[in-house]
Amino acid sequence: MITSQQQLNGSYWTDWLASDCPALLVRGSRSSALSIPHAKAMAARRPHTQLIERPTGHAVHETDPVGFAAVVSSFLDSL
Repeated sequence: MITSQQQLNGSYWTDWLASDCPALLVRGSRSSALSIPHAKAMAARRPHTQLIERPTGHAVHETDPVGFAAVVSSFLDSL
């Protein structure tokens, strides 16, 4: 478990910025894993990124599956 967790640590900016295809970044507004300043920086630095917040914790798709599906559907319809 410790080794697995350690693999999650690091900077992933190079990977995140490697593409400029449209991206949807869904953040739970009560997430302790992804802060709003970091999410906003991710959206600002990567072209064509849409940041949407839902009133949940980190696992938006689990906590609010209907809202998550609606957000994803709307994003896909906009492409």
